[in-house]
Amino acid sequence: VALDDLDAKTTGKWIHSSSSQKFVGRGYRHDGNARDGNFTARYEVKLPQAGRYEVRLGYTANRNRAANVKVRVHHADGNEIVIVNQREEPPIDNLFGRLGVFRFNADQPAVVEITNQGADGYVIIDAVQLVPSQK
Repeated sequence: VALDDLDAKTTGKWIHSSSSQKFVGRGYRHDGNARDGNFTARYEVKLPQAGRYEVRLGYTANRNRAANVKVRVHHADGNEIVIVNQREEPPIDNLFGRLGVFRFNADQPAVVEITNQGADGYVIIDAVQLVPSQK
């Protein structure tokens, strides 16, 4: 299951861009290096079946990106905050980084939230991917 940045419910005036060479869909968005905590992106999806899924975050890396992007994953066992360094190239096809493997129920949506709270550079939102996992 993949969601693009256009599928996210957002707060703040995210700026559309396509200047980086790799991205999902027609581009990605960034917070303009606001560092104010007023930007959020909420990806929400009902999964086809309950189970364990590897959750991945799509972003474009650059040295001006935040090294401490807060990503909260809401899953069947609670929620977890994962810190993502968007200065580092994502390891999966140079598009996606792994947030972890989490258990999800079919009757509750999977939710991934990104914020620019406390960020030390540009925060990028591009895509979220959930891949069934046997782990």
